[in-house]
Amino acid sequence: MDISGEITSFDDFRRLIIKTAPGSWNFFRGESRDFYTLIPKIGRLTPDPGGAGRRPASEVMPADIYGEYQALQEFKKSGRHLVEVQPATEWEWLALAQHHGLPTRLLDWSVNPLIALYFAVAAPYGDLDLRRDRLNNPDYCGGAALYIVHTMYGLSDIDERANPFEADTCFFMAPVIASRIKAQSGVFSLLRNPWRPLEQQLSPREHIRKYRIPFENRGFLAQELKLLGINHAFVFADLDGLARYIQEKVSDKIDPQQSLAHRHT
Repeated sequence: MDISGEITSFDDFRRLIIKTAPGSWNFFRGESRDFYTLIPKIGRLTPDPGGAGRRPASEVMPADIYGEYQALQEFKKSGRHLVEVQPATEWEWLALAQHHGLPTRLLDWSVNPLIALYFAVAAPYGDLDLRRDRLNNPDYCGGAALYIVHTMYGLSDIDERANPFEADTCFFMAPVIASRIKAQSGVFSLLRNPWRPLEQQLSPREHIRKYRIPFENRGFLAQELKLLGINHAFVFADLDGLARYIQEKVSDKIDPQQSLAHRHT
């Protein structure tokens, strides 16, 4: 995907967001590596059943899709007793599975651009991380990415009785089945073909723009977010998130206020 521009400061980010009018027609996603593609996890982990020598993807039934359908059924069967509020539909089970890391055909988005920026830059990323990434991507320069998708139809009113494995590509509001999803203002995109990038499955009047965040600007943007209260405890609104946030405060060698003041002098 072509790069539409760069975000090198919080002012850049703010000017960009003002133009997009966040709401039901624009959604945001942050990626910690700018070479990642908009292909969901199941598409990255499994071969395309519509590839050479195989049946077209449109002719493959859910039970044939290399374990995707079976994985969800096993998640439901084995995890049902671990869930306090039982999901009522297959869509809710799919969203819950995605939330807990099961490979699905969903991608996470947010209606809150600050949350997307957090996922792009919040994790510490230094020279050692860059050297590791360059082992497989020699041309990688250490950048993160912010995606902004403009949808023609906004959020879809999904038929919860329908089979999500047979649904067309769409965006739908994540059901509030966990506190983290609510805190992250979550939206999901469901890809009809999870082995093709999302931008190839949108209508001609819909588009996705990708903005690179250079390596040298990641840490400063993360500190700006902390000053706005966008931290691990806010984004991951549970006890694990709170403990991680407190651990970060204990581990920090430099007070964010002081480091920002130093950068502005």
